[in-house]
Parts: sequence; structure tokens; C-alpha cells
Amino acid sequence: MKKTIVQAAGMITLIAIFSKLLGFVRELLMASYFGTSPTSDAYFVASIIPVLLFTAVGMAITTGMVPLYAEAKKKSKTEANEIMSVLTTLFLVLSFIVTLICLVLTPYITKIMAPGFSDQQLELTNMLTIIMLPSFCFYVLSAVTTGILEYEKVFAPPALGAIPQNILIILAIVLLTNVYGIYGIAAATLLGAVSQFLVQYPFIRKYNVLKLNFNFKAHKKLFRDTFLALSPMIIASIAYQLNAVVDRMIASSLQTGSVSALNYANKLMFLPLSIVLLSFITVLFPSIVDAAAEKSKHFVHLIFQGINVISLIGIPIMAVMLIESETLVNIAYKRGAFDDEASLLTTTAFFFYSFGMIFIALKEFLNRSFIAIHQPKITMIASVASIVANIILSLILSRYFGVGGIALATSIAMMLQTLFLFMYLPRKTEVDPEEMKSFLFSTLKLMLLFALVFALLYLIHPLYETLHPILSFFVSALCAFIFTAISSLLFRLKEMQWMAAFFKSKLRRNKHG
Repeated sequence: MKKTIVQAAGMITLIAIFSKLLGFVRELLMASYFGTSPTSDAYFVASIIPVLLFTAVGMAITTGMVPLYAEAKKKSKTEANEIMSVLTTLFLVLSFIVTLICLVLTPYITKIMAPGFSDQQLELTNMLTIIMLPSFCFYVLSAVTTGILEYEKVFAPPALGAIPQNILIILAIVLLTNVYGIYGIAAATLLGAVSQFLVQYPFIRKYNVLKLNFNFKAHKKLFRDTFLALSPMIIASIAYQLNAVVDRMIASSLQTGSVSALNYANKLMFLPLSIVLLSFITVLFPSIVDAAAEKSKHFVHLIFQGINVISLIGIPIMAVMLIESETLVNIAYKRGAFDDEASLLTTTAFFFYSFGMIFIALKEFLNRSFIAIHQPKITMIASVASIVANIILSLILSRYFGVGGIALATSIAMMLQTLFLFMYLPRKTEVDPEEMKSFLFSTLKLMLLFALVFALLYLIHPLYETLHPILSFFVSALCAFIFTAISSLLFRLKEMQWMAAFFKSKLRRNKHG
């Protein structure tokens, strides 16, 4: 019997918690051993290059190939396997070619990405980039397997992917730093990318989609249609990742350690985002795809309810992150080479990144929704507009707030992208005016709820801020969730009831399906 959506959500959340805890330990050790130093700055710039390449195609593959695979499978399982094997082979060949080109052009790429680095830092960045670049090929393979496995409701292997990578990097930091320095961490990062694919390989084998298939001539039309369909998603993915690149480029011209501070703050912000909100989106996406394929009115209902549920879950988390920003940074990183100056830099960035956490989740949710209704051009336009806004805002705000201005620019850009996507929704799908009115009313309630929860935390925080940092954080978290629960009842928010009804309906459907 297929796993129910409730079981899948619970399983993914548990795996995500464990994986993110390992990731937290990894970042904690990086901060402890390297702090916000020129060496750590070089590593984080070098590591973003293969990630940028992967993001350019990874999300397009994972998200874009799911509807393609689903459509082909309805006709014939053999045809679906043939199509996926040919596309996988093509993506692998292209990723190998791109990797070779980037290896040759590494000195020029790093100079563009870190214009403020010294010659010595650039030389180190070049070496680290060369070590880590081949990971791009394995990230591409992992993207293919992730998309197919998630559609087949096999959620565990993709979720497990980051665990061996985190373990390898942790071991390298602890065991190899004294001998190989940052080079050992770079090698472990490459091996970690390989491990992400190897974890999924035993589970994807039975679908026969990973065999090498160079029968390109027979599928010329498929390639043309696929790349026409995926190109907007690829451009959108590049634009999104360019936000991080722009952040690092501008930060490289600020005080030493700014690049590292942005990285540590971003990773800390993504911890609750990926554990809770993105896990929910991952499990909901197949239902979005099915509703879109059936051209069901339930599609818009799912979108509206999904937006409000994501917002409701994010409200107490975001309030705690803002109130306890310094506490969280110190708990996470302040030890070893991570001194007071590093703490101040990272806290400033984390505080302003926190404003954008919910908008990042909503942007991802709406992106997937537009892809489900075959409107990737909308996500492309929104992403390009977002990167333009981020560049302009980063250049302006960094002058006044330093590294905090860069983080704030990213948060504002994510908010603008989310609003753009939402405003386009009624143009691309039928929306009942009454349902829109109900949604907007619920959104106003949620905005008021956030203001109330944040204000209450802000007022009571001085009463216990002298406690041990960990205890202070737990008090704030407990109060935030209690305030949110009570306020939800007072405001008569229906999002929790909707979630329960949604999960129950899926449970009944799977039992009878």
C-alpha cells in the first residue's frame, strides 16, 4: 500500500530535522575552526560556483521533469522510461561539458564573483573551485532521481541525500583541518555530492531511467520541446541563485569576513525554513500537479490554502528569529575562531534575512504552482525582476547597513517576487471572486496575527533575557507558539482545520486507491 501523505510529511520532516541538525553541526564547526576569515570567505565563494551551475538546471529538472514523466507514464511505462533515460543522458553529457569549460575559465569566474578579494585570496579560491566543480555533474544526477522518486511518492531517499554529505564534511573539518586545512573540506564537499546520488541510486534502479541512452536522433522533437519548456525555469533558477552571487560579490568589497557572515546567517535562517515549510511544500506538490492536470477548481483552493498555511506556520518561527537573533547566532556559532566581531556581523545579516523567510517559502510554493499549470515564463520574469531589484537594493542598502543591507535587500526582493507571482495567478487560472475575497480577508488576519505575536514577544522579552541563552530561546519559542495558537482560535482561522481535513482526505483516498 502506498504511503499516505501524512506518513510522507512526517517522515520527510524527521529526516529533514536530522539532516539539518547535521548541517547545523557542520556550520558550527566551520565557524569554530575558520570563523569569518579570508580562508572561509574563499571557501564560501568557491562553493557557490558548482551550486550556481546546479541551480541553473537542478530545479528545472526536479520540478519540470515531473509533469513530463507523469504525462508519458499515462501513455506507457516503457515510453516514460525511454524518455527519461535519454534526457538523463543528455543532461549528464551537458553537465560534463559545462564543468570542463568552467575548469578552464576558473580564474576569470572567481575574479568576477569576488572583485574585492586580494590576489592571495583569489588564488586560494581558484584552487578550491577546481576541487569542487566536478560535484556539479553529480548534483544533476541527483536532481533527476529526486524528481522521479518524489513523483512516485518515494520521499525518503531524496531527503536522506544531504546526510552523508554533512557527515563527510564534519569528519573532514575535525580530522583533516590540521593536515590539509581548507583543501580537505573542499575534497569532502565533492565526495558529499557523489554520496547524494549514491544514496538514491538503489531506489531509482527499478524505474530503469538512469541507463545511458544516446538515441538522441530519435528524440529531436522531445529535446526541442523539453528545452523550450525548461528554459524559463533554468533562467528563473539562475536568477534566484544570482541573488546569492550578488550578495557575495558586494560583500567581498566590505570588511573581511562579510562573505562568511552572510553564509552563516543564511544557513541559520534556512534551518527552520527547510525543515518545516519546504517539507510541507514538497509533500503538497504532487497534489498540486494532479489538480492542475485535471483542470480542477480545487487547484486554486489548494493554492490559497497552501499560502495561508505556510504563513501561519511561519509566523511564530519568524517572530522568534527576529527577537532572538543575537541569541541564536551565539548559540549556533560563538566558539573557537568565531569571536565577538564575527557574532556582530552574522547577527546583523541573520536579523535582516529573517524578514524574508516566509516570502522565500511562498515564492517557492507559487513557482511550483505556475510550473504545474505549464506557465514557467511567469516564474522566469518574476525571478529576473527579483535579481534586478536585489542588485539595486544591495548596492544602496549596503552603504547604510553594511552586511545587513545586503540581507535586507534579499528579503525585500523575495517579497516583491512573491507579490508579482500572486498578482499573476488570476490571469493564468480561473479564480472565484468570493474565494479571492475570503483569501484576502484571511491574509489580513494573518498579518495582524504576526504583528500581535511579535509585539507580545518584544514586550515580555526583557523579563527573561538575562536567563541562559538556550533557556531564553526556549521561553521565546514556547510563548510564540502559545500566542499563535490562542490568537488563531480568537481570529477563527481555518488553516489548521483545513490541514487536518486535507490529510484525512488523502488518507481515505490512499486507503481506497
